[in-house]
Amino acid sequence: MTPQVDNPLLPPGALILVTAGNGYLGSHIVDQCLAYGYSVRTTVRSLERSAWMKRDFTKRHPNAHLDVVEVHDLSQLGCYDAALKGVSAMIHTPGFTNMSDPDMVGNTVKLNLVALKAVHEANKKGEKIRRFVLTGSSWAVKYPKPNVHCDIAEGDYDESIAKALSNPDTPKDFWPLMGYVQSKIAGEQACWKYVRENPDCGFVLNTVIPATCMGPVIAPTEQQYSSTAGFVRSLHECKNQELFDVIEPQWYVDVRDQARLHVAGAVLHGVENRRMFGWAGPYTWIGVADVLEEEMGKRTTIRLADKGNDISKVLAKDKAEGYLKRLGQSDWVPFHQSVRECIRSYYPKA
Repeated sequence: MTPQVDNPLLPPGALILVTAGNGYLGSHIVDQCLAYGYSVRTTVRSLERSAWMKRDFTKRHPNAHLDVVEVHDLSQLGCYDAALKGVSAMIHTPGFTNMSDPDMVGNTVKLNLVALKAVHEANKKGEKIRRFVLTGSSWAVKYPKPNVHCDIAEGDYDESIAKALSNPDTPKDFWPLMGYVQSKIAGEQACWKYVRENPDCGFVLNTVIPATCMGPVIAPTEQQYSSTAGFVRSLHECKNQELFDVIEPQWYVDVRDQARLHVAGAVLHGVENRRMFGWAGPYTWIGVADVLEEEMGKRTTIRLADKGNDISKVLAKDKAEGYLKRLGQSDWVPFHQSVRECIRSYYPKA
């Protein structure tokens, strides 16, 4: 049965454009949009590599409408013109993740502004695109600092990242990661600046700030080590020790809840100009390993240092919970369930 949306701005059946719908989070956004009765058009860079989408989503939602279209170069002006025809909202998920690129910040800003300008131009030509939802990053709000208390407000960005990048004493090994975080900060801020300077754009901007996403992958054969779900798989398979040496504990969120928040930003009446925090609760990688051991019957050989806990307080968390409730979700998917379903999507029970 299709779940009910409390006071929607967009009626069921409205067409939502989701960029990068073949990714870990993007595929769940497509899945949740279809589950709530919306039609979806999604862009992918290669139709050939994304052929699984029509197959898998047709099985999951037999009566739903899904178009998959190829947009090879997301940085070119005009690349979304055809895809935006008849669309009521756009959910923009891709980011520039080439950490070896010296202009990661500039390229991320460009990707976001190309999408924003495309929606603005489409509305000028008669389209009625009401919402633009951007995927942000929890690290852009606060880079993980375990055992340090702070209150995280809706308007916060981590100003220490730019300082670290300009400090010659910052270890060079951290520059690519810091560059990625700064690109997420600059990319989101550029979007807010654009809508402030273009009040005639015709759409409302909302951004969703994901914590570390866990939970199942939709197509495990095609999404083998997809984003942070791949971290969980690597931990179980005892791979990528260097990854777990550097990543810090912060907050988790189930990828399905994160996808629901994107739907909320696109379709809920009264949710306007918000940064929506998908932070369900603190976690540690030792805690992930404990759940994996309980579920899978073996302990990882990855060395996990006890780095402490994230003890920050997320002041906008209650608002996000309210948005989930308006979509019929009473609470966050629990941590243990999220980790278990993540690894079992790769390793189903016999």
